[in-house]
Amino acid sequence: MLHVYLVPVGRDRYECYYEAPEQDEADEPVEGRGFFARMRAKFNEQLKEAEQARHQKAIEEPKTFLGRAQKRSMRWIAARIADQRLLWHLRKAETATLHIPDLPAAEAEAIMRANFKWDADHHRNRLILHSLALIAAAPIALVPGPNVLGYLFTFTVVGHFLAWRGAVRGLHQMAWTIVPNAELTDLRRAFSLDAAARHRVISDVAHRLHMPKMARFVEQMTAPT
Repeated sequence: MLHVYLVPVGRDRYECYYEAPEQDEADEPVEGRGFFARMRAKFNEQLKEAEQARHQKAIEEPKTFLGRAQKRSMRWIAARIADQRLLWHLRKAETATLHIPDLPAAEAEAIMRANFKWDADHHRNRLILHSLALIAAAPIALVPGPNVLGYLFTFTVVGHFLAWRGAVRGLHQMAWTIVPNAELTDLRRAFSLDAAARHRVISDVAHRLHMPKMARFVEQMTAPT
């Protein structure tokens, strides 16, 4: 059972949110020995490296330009993992629960489906563009060593593919149960408060839901661009 939260990020804006446990494995099963299987295998390696880099507080700065570029790419990949984790997990879940604030269930489901429709279209379009870029960079994409193009394009192509499949499954194949959530209702009401009070409520709700990363997610989504 996958638990997804329709998190208020404004007075009338909502985002689907999922926070994976820290010990949650990111590996993707790899079958066969073809080009795509090798990409999935490299994708698994990148996920492990990015997660390890995220937890390491002090890493010696690489001395070469390519080494520094690869390190920066690992940081970027680590940030993208959290963004796409929900969609990746939707590919494997049979059922899911959508936790909602005090909204009519039909309205909340419509918002959720609109979000997944946007995700499906976005990741499909990015998949096409990044696949073309990967083909152009194919001569170096699978070469061992610190090649930045190989790391970035492999991650983005496989990541967008898995995210697209997850969004489509969430839209058309998942069995959803919708339940009200008092904490999310408190969070929705917080957007009528001043900035300091709203910040306290966001932190309190994240603590009550045992999702420490949610507070940062909401703050980032509500920050002016």
